[in-house]
Amino acid sequence: MARRSALLLSAGVLGIVPWLLTSIFQPQTFVAPRPNMTLRRGQTACRAAGAKELLFQPGQRVTLNGPPAMAGSQGIVIGPVLGNAFAIQFDNGSVFHIDLHNIEGSGTPPAAKIDYNAVRAELKTLMDDPNWDDGSYGPLLIRLAWHSSGTYSKYTNSGGSEGAAMRFVHGTEAKDPENAGLDHAIKYLQPIKDKYPLMSYSDMWILAAYVAIEHMGGPSIGFKPGRVDAPSEKACPEWDGPAIDGQASSRLPHAEYGLVEGFDRDKVLDSEGRILGWEKLAQHMRDVFYRMGFNDREIVALMTGGHLWGRCHPEHSGYAGPWVEEMTKWSNEYAADMIEDPWRMVSHGDTWLDSIGAAELRPAPGKRQYVNKFPPAEGGSGLDDPNQMMLVADMVLLWDPVFRQTLEEYAVDDTGSDDNHALRRDFAAAYKKLTELGTRTLTACPFAH
Repeated sequence: MARRSALLLSAGVLGIVPWLLTSIFQPQTFVAPRPNMTLRRGQTACRAAGAKELLFQPGQRVTLNGPPAMAGSQGIVIGPVLGNAFAIQFDNGSVFHIDLHNIEGSGTPPAAKIDYNAVRAELKTLMDDPNWDDGSYGPLLIRLAWHSSGTYSKYTNSGGSEGAAMRFVHGTEAKDPENAGLDHAIKYLQPIKDKYPLMSYSDMWILAAYVAIEHMGGPSIGFKPGRVDAPSEKACPEWDGPAIDGQASSRLPHAEYGLVEGFDRDKVLDSEGRILGWEKLAQHMRDVFYRMGFNDREIVALMTGGHLWGRCHPEHSGYAGPWVEEMTKWSNEYAADMIEDPWRMVSHGDTWLDSIGAAELRPAPGKRQYVNKFPPAEGGSGLDDPNQMMLVADMVLLWDPVFRQTLEEYAVDDTGSDDNHALRRDFAAAYKKLTELGTRTLTACPFAH
């Protein structure tokens, strides 16, 4: 291994490093050009030929014929780069741009294609399951894609959807408490992954989320494949989030960060029923999303369209209950209900929830959340309404004046069907951005919708 590493370094110094310094990754998948084809500047054979057969698939293992110092080396195709070259990741983790004629098999028939329409069709057949939460795996798949993407940092260009490192049980992502329960989604998708082995886990997770959103009435999001899976848990991003109780934390947002401790409402709430310290939580949310490159409007779009689905489970996150009444149907209900309904802070000790048929809204010990219920002694508001909850991190959108401006815009039903045109547009754009952060070799050539 030491000799091979030295050879790779030597080859890089002699002629490959300039490729790394001058090449630009292109958002197209490369196909072999026809003989004597002349390409215009900035154009790849994919766009010029309009062909659909892929010569090398991202994730495909290849052997090099050259340069001489690298002949016989093997690596994994990451994707195409400008001209007739591919980015290849070698077993020691290094990445070089290699000309097509140096990749063994360049004259053989095209590699097997991934039938993305068939993958989509199979995902749809697995989406609904009466034995799972509220009859659908969709919300869990949306969360899987979100959390695998939400580790991205623009400051270090690390993390993000590429890698799918959460599948490694000993890695920091799998051990992150914020990802509790997502192993169910990974296992659920495994049969489809087995049927389409050329498709990376990273692409599978993102496409599954897109299909889930569309299947449940949400916006259609154009899918670009090309994400490359990480070889081990070493690819997991470090825990460089804010210290919590003196311990390092992950990059994902924390629902109660910065809040005062305690459960005595007279001591922890202000005159408007807001938990003291909520301003610090609002800043924490901005820190997390700004790190990924989002602005305030995009934050509200992601929260409003993302926390619409499914429910919280006390055995996983510690929080309990659904955000909205119809948790497997796209709507603007999250924004509308947050603004229109009264909300009360509760904790595990609020056993009165059990007596009014809202036990599913009582969080685990140590957790606090807001519910659309009030005990009879406080007027009994919301007793006949569907059981709904909000995390404190959700309520911040209502309390922060800048966040609230966008929330109020999304709360307006301007379609006549519990929907909002701006929300639908903004969520699709923000979720697509989220799931493409940090990727290098996505392509629109073989598949768009």
